[in-house]
Amino acid sequence: MKFLSIIFLGLLFSSCSGNDMIETDKILEDIYVQDKVDSTMNALDDEIELYKQSLLWDTVGIKQSGIEIVSAKFVKASEYSNYKSVKITYKNITNKDIKAMRFKWYGLNAFGEPADCGDYSNEGFGAGFMDNGLKTGKTTSSTWSILSKDGDEIKKAWPYEVVFEDGTKWKSTYIEYDL
Repeated sequence: MKFLSIIFLGLLFSSCSGNDMIETDKILEDIYVQDKVDSTMNALDDEIELYKQSLLWDTVGIKQSGIEIVSAKFVKASEYSNYKSVKITYKNITNKDIKAMRFKWYGLNAFGEPADCGDYSNEGFGAGFMDNGLKTGKTTSSTWSILSKDGDEIKKAWPYEVVFEDGTKWKSTYIEYDL
C-alpha cells in the first residue's frame, strides 16, 4: 500500500508546479502523520493486549491464600461423552476452616495450543468455585463440567479468592479490568 502511495505521489509530484506543489506537500505531510498515528495506535494495542494477558496469569500473594494445589487435570466428563471436565485436588494449609474459594486454571490441547477451558473470551483459561467448605489440614477435590472438546493438560491452577469461616477473606491482589 505504501509502495502504491509513493508511486502515486511521485507521478503527482512530477506533474505539479507552483500552488500544486504546496498541495502535494500537504498530502505528503498528511500521509506521514497518519502513518505515525497508525503505528502508535498499533503499539498501544499490543501493550494493552500484553497487560490483559498478564492480569489473567496473576498469582501475586498466592502463598497467603492458604490453599495448596495438589493436582489439576482434565478428566472424562462421563463414559458416554467425549467432553472433558477439570478436576482440581487441593488442601487447606491454614489454621482456619474455609467456607468457599474460587479457582482459575490454564489448559492446553494435544498440540500445545490453548484448550477449551470454559472461558471463551480468554483461550485456554477457565474458572470455578467451591462453597462446600474445607476443614483445616484437609484435602479434597472438585470437578467442574466445562465441556472441553480438546483439553489435554492443565498447565497451571491457582486460587484467587478464599473466604474463611471466621469471616475473613483472602483475595489475589490483582484488579480485574474490563479492557
